Amino acid sequence: MHTALDMPTLEFRLHHAMSLLRQDRWLLGALRHGKLKVLADSSPELHRPYRRTRSLTHLARRCLQERHPLTVSSLDAGRAEAAGQQDWELDWPALLYAPVGMPGRRPLGLLIAGARTSHWYRQQEIDYIAALGVTLTGMVLALNGPLARLDERELEAARLVALGLSLAETAAALDMTADEARRLLDRVLRKLSVRSPSQLADGWTESTAGRRP
Repeated sequence: MHTALDMPTLEFRLHHAMSLLRQDRWLLGALRHGKLKVLADSSPELHRPYRRTRSLTHLARRCLQERHPLTVSSLDAGRAEAAGQQDWELDWPALLYAPVGMPGRRPLGLLIAGARTSHWYRQQEIDYIAALGVTLTGMVLALNGPLARLDERELEAARLVALGLSLAETAAALDMTADEARRLLDRVLRKLSVRSPSQLADGWTESTAGRRP
């Protein structure tokens, strides 16, 4: 799965999946350096430059720390309208957060939904977004994990080496010379911050979990 080709697929699937939930806006982000890297946003801010990186709110941090969905509802239905163009995470009366990742594991990202009017999220809605967060694990890992740093050629080389092929076999499989294959592999190791080809196999299974061939 190549990252550039799958962003439309991700947004298309999320649009339909989130349509089953009461919400006026949703956002999917991946955790990076203590902030949220926006992968998909149903309503990006048009009145200012699209923020690709967002700071984590108190509620977002709490959801990630507790590793389970968090919902907040307010009776102040007019708050969002009065706030105008303020931050929807701070001003909307109904918010639902769900960690993205496998149950019991450190979250890889966050899925957020919000409603402009008062709404009390029911348990079935909370269970639904929790399951969706688990389902999105592989996609977020592919888009934001170490393998996302590789282009298509580098990804194929990493896969072959991780499967146990020698440098000569990798060069033959990619139809290139041994020197070209060596330079390609050097770039892969440098981008993935590993020291030797043998280390590729160690993290390959985890890094490609949930990815389609």
